[in-house]
Amino acid sequence: MAGDQPLLTPISVSLSLTPPRSPPHGSLLRHLLTGGGKGGISLEQYDANLHELLELTHHDDTSAESTSNVNVNRAAYQSHTLLSRILQLPMAHLRDVRHPHLPTSLSIPDQLTRYLGALLPLEWQHEFRDSGNFRALADNLVKLSCPMVGVGHWQEIRDFIELSTARDDDGIGDKKEQQQQRQQSIQRGRRGWRRRRITYGDHKMQHIDLFLPSSKTSKKGSKYSKVPIKGTIFFIHGGAWGSGHPWMYRLVAPPFLQLGFAVAIVGYRTYPDVQFVVDELDAAATQRGGSQVGDVRLAWEKLGEVMGGFTERCDSSSEGGWVGNIIMGHSSGAHVALILLVDMIGDQMKQGSSSKDGNELNSSWIPNFFVGLSGPYDISYHFDYEAGRGVEQISPMKPISGHSRENFQLANPTNRLLHHLTRNNHDTLDQMMPPILLVHGIEDTTVPFTATSDAARQLRACGVSHCNEIYLERTSHQDVILHFMMGGAAKELVLDWLFGWNGSAEQSVDGSAHDKKVEVTSRL
Repeated sequence: MAGDQPLLTPISVSLSLTPPRSPPHGSLLRHLLTGGGKGGISLEQYDANLHELLELTHHDDTSAESTSNVNVNRAAYQSHTLLSRILQLPMAHLRDVRHPHLPTSLSIPDQLTRYLGALLPLEWQHEFRDSGNFRALADNLVKLSCPMVGVGHWQEIRDFIELSTARDDDGIGDKKEQQQQRQQSIQRGRRGWRRRRITYGDHKMQHIDLFLPSSKTSKKGSKYSKVPIKGTIFFIHGGAWGSGHPWMYRLVAPPFLQLGFAVAIVGYRTYPDVQFVVDELDAAATQRGGSQVGDVRLAWEKLGEVMGGFTERCDSSSEGGWVGNIIMGHSSGAHVALILLVDMIGDQMKQGSSSKDGNELNSSWIPNFFVGLSGPYDISYHFDYEAGRGVEQISPMKPISGHSRENFQLANPTNRLLHHLTRNNHDTLDQMMPPILLVHGIEDTTVPFTATSDAARQLRACGVSHCNEIYLERTSHQDVILHFMMGGAAKELVLDWLFGWNGSAEQSVDGSAHDKKVEVTSRL
């Protein structure tokens, strides 16, 4: 299945050679690798510019100290000139020989963002980012795009309206009357889905939108009829760490609700309402929960406390079987989600507990699967990629990750996993770590697919045995999440993978059967 995917396309090869995997545009080394293309400058011009700079330095400052510095620079320049002339020898004969895949010029969108990044003063970019204007712009663009995305998708529009108007049962009122109203809703053609708003903090963003499948299959005779579920999707939305709201991702829920899953779409504080992605970056933090990962950890624990009150596991003999709890994240949400998983595994390792199963839902509230969609897992590498596009100063990623390379490593989930392994018994890692699936569009220009391939390789190097990858042809950054909302390959492949692990024959949304274990090991 995955082995037949055409991974090598002109765009994917170009993305695989973006910084830091290749020299940046405009550099001398880039010029050499591209054979003197439009993206670089000539060697002669490079020498002339450096010589002119040294001469200006000499004329502008004639002090003894500056003269000494110029002499040192001149010695370095002479050495550089020799190297330049050596490099020029093959260039005279190999001027037309270029790297077969390295682009000689930037794409038009990257040219535009680099131009704006160079044109706008840093103070303006930082003010736009730190004042919340970045978030306002990004959220408003999503709102404006909703009508265009919905054109032609009438069933999805209907699902969105039903999810937005679903009854929010708060435990008050006649339970029998509520059940009758839901049954009448189902008879009128509605799905009978239920929605609950669960708050886990004082901030308005600290809430969970929990959607429950139809309760028409609840056990008869039960006074309060808990909803039987096959598992829980714990979804963490993206938005460059600085934008996004749960309501924007409600359409992720229907495919899973139709299969009998509960879906929790997690809201959390975004930059600048929260300053850091992990607690360790905040020297003033006095307790857990002062970061984005702290928020979603509190949300996970809160959801585990309340789920047992109104849900129950499906009877394996009659309801198709229990699949498990799945942590899922998209884009920056995938980065936050993977850190959440790693830190929870680290806590389990400290406690010496390796049990992943339990008899009751509320006593086994642990992740059974992890699905990451188009995630930038290595912040340091992604910063280089953003710098190549000219957006590194306006993006919230730099401040929320601590501003420095050293702090970027603290926000790297694989580095955090290594930290836990060096301080605990690493023999239990394979027992504690759930199966991981990383999905990426091969033509994603927002987060290159190499972010997934690098993360998967590093996780396997740490001893994570069940780490699979899926790369989707002709698929961009937003396409992956739209596949879950509007239907597409990403959704079907993820469902195949999930149902394959517990070996049950399940029906997907479109009626196709999932009747065997699926091993997806497509990798570059």
